[in-house]
Amino acid sequence: MGSIGRDNARSRATTRPRASALLAAAVLTLGLAGCAELASPERFSLSATPARARPTKATFMVATPIVFDPFDSDLIVVRSADGALSRVGGARWADRLPGLLQGRIVQTFENAGLARQVTVNGTSADYDLRVEVRRFEIDAATRAAEVELTARLAAQSSGRIVAAKIFQASWPVEEVTGPATAQALDRALGDVLSRMIPWAASLGH
Repeated sequence: MGSIGRDNARSRATTRPRASALLAAAVLTLGLAGCAELASPERFSLSATPARARPTKATFMVATPIVFDPFDSDLIVVRSADGALSRVGGARWADRLPGLLQGRIVQTFENAGLARQVTVNGTSADYDLRVEVRRFEIDAATRAAEVELTARLAAQSSGRIVAAKIFQASWPVEEVTGPATAQALDRALGDVLSRMIPWAASLGH
């Protein structure tokens, strides 16, 4: 009995260091995995769009675009063939989408030679340009970036909608990665804004 007791004691003494070593290795592995998950994602922005518009004396106030889930975030959204939503891993917009879009709409007015005619939230103007996001996503089934915006032009004095139009554009995506998806959505948005701003300016005459 005594020898069995000594053998068990040796076994426990040998097992404890091994278990401690395994536990330490596991903690180290989890720590490294946690660091990988917490690594800063790559950030992407949207570029200002070249545009042409007829000169106008009318002024336009660009409201913050109306954006609903799943687009009201800084995530790059992917929609699969069955409608399931996901995001591009390791990639995000530089800001939440509403703020990015508002800035690019204003810049497109400026690029069209209408810098004096455009203002932002809470300022006086002849017209409010109200934009609502219908789609701003990567369609995995067609491998294309899809941007669809509704633009409404409202007389600021009365609030009456004087015109409304849906603008849509697609752009092919070579691969569903951060740089490729961000660039494709940027190109599709550029197509939309290059038509939206001249449309708004023409109605302000």
